[in-house]
Amino acid sequence: MKTLDKAKKGDRLKIVGFVGQQDKVFRRFVELGFSRGEKVEVLHSSLANKVFLIEIRGYVLSVRRNLLERVVVE
Repeated sequence: MKTLDKAKKGDRLKIVGFVGQQDKVFRRFVELGFSRGEKVEVLHSSLANKVFLIEIRGYVLSVRRNLLERVVVE
């Protein structure tokens, strides 16, 4: 199982699922456009890999690493 926090700059991945689908964080991901089958590209990560810039559905998001640990990709 590979999660989005393990991705590197330039990776284009597909979301296949989420860890912990019964909480507020999952609902927030859905509101931001994260859904199964969506393509995600990692544009940049901070020096300590604590914050990632990702592109999804044509817009750019800044997301903390601990949240991306819940997004399963392939």
